Amino acid sequence: MKYESFNDQGIALLNKNQFNEALIFFEKALELKPDFVDALNNLGLAQHKLAKLDQAVRTYKKVVAIDTDYALSSDNKILSVIYFFSQGNIQDALETLNILVEVNPTDALLFNMLGGCFASIGQPEMAIANYQKALEFEPEYAIPKHMLNSLTGHTSKEPPKQYVKNLFDDYAYRFNDALVNNLQYSLPFIIKELILQSNSEKSEYQHVIDLGCGTGLAGKSLRNISSNLTGIDISENMILEAEKLNIYDTLIVGDIAEKLNASQDKFDLLIALDVLIYIGDAESTFQAVRNSCMPDSLFVFSVEIQEENGYALLKSSRYAHSDRYIMEQTSGIFELIDSQHVRLRKEGDNWLNGKVYVFRPI
Repeated sequence: MKYESFNDQGIALLNKNQFNEALIFFEKALELKPDFVDALNNLGLAQHKLAKLDQAVRTYKKVVAIDTDYALSSDNKILSVIYFFSQGNIQDALETLNILVEVNPTDALLFNMLGGCFASIGQPEMAIANYQKALEFEPEYAIPKHMLNSLTGHTSKEPPKQYVKNLFDDYAYRFNDALVNNLQYSLPFIIKELILQSNSEKSEYQHVIDLGCGTGLAGKSLRNISSNLTGIDISENMILEAEKLNIYDTLIVGDIAEKLNASQDKFDLLIALDVLIYIGDAESTFQAVRNSCMPDSLFVFSVEIQEENGYALLKSSRYAHSDRYIMEQTSGIFELIDSQHVRLRKEGDNWLNGKVYVFRPI
């Protein structure tokens, strides 16, 4: 078949270290058969060789999602690592990575994966050492840079978009169970009541947008007060999960500020739950939201709160914001209608403290 022929031509080029040329043939094969795992795996290998590491990981993850048996039996053991990590089997992931590093001692991707494994089991010193090793071989590798910032207490303005995208692409299929059942996350289920309390004269909104909609947890409540409901999320896998609910009129994959700035659409209710914890510097997001507001809109969002002024990147790789910072950033473009302290979710045995704000554009 034609797609197999393209894959074979790509393999021949891959074996000659002609990686850019090989990419073209693997992509042609995948245009004809998007779930062709051989071509996907080979595409990932070519991207990996070209140091397109974020792309390679995303491609490898597609292989694992499509065919677990193929991933576990493949000569490419990175696929096994990705599968083990997704299942929470960190010990097997570490054992496989250690074997791979012995053969490939300068592979930044492997050290980044090691860092991720150690971070996930609460060994920050080992995580830091491996992230630093990744940056020795790929100094501009954005994800280990962000993780090092988080673990060493250096606050950046925002995380790499690829980090957020990868995080939620990985998390999408177990997101609801992990957040609701394990972490007791309840904010999406009370948001409708908060909105109705903030404006008791209005029980339905014409154009609603769920910013960072994820799998649609908040959308279920918002549907009941929305004539038209849009969801946007940077993670394609989250959007695919949200589609299954059949509650959104429109779903968009992309960065919130970029998509809002590129659109002429206006909304009378804009919701952003657990969005700022993955942004840090909120100025451009607030301005993009303001530009998308109708005159009588409500803008409702949550933050992980901190006492110190400004915002900070935490060891959890999330951002916390102070109340003063939020008020400074919204000054001149929004007026505060309501706010209340909430328990966001559990982290270990403790509750994370947050705050929900309701603003109206000036």
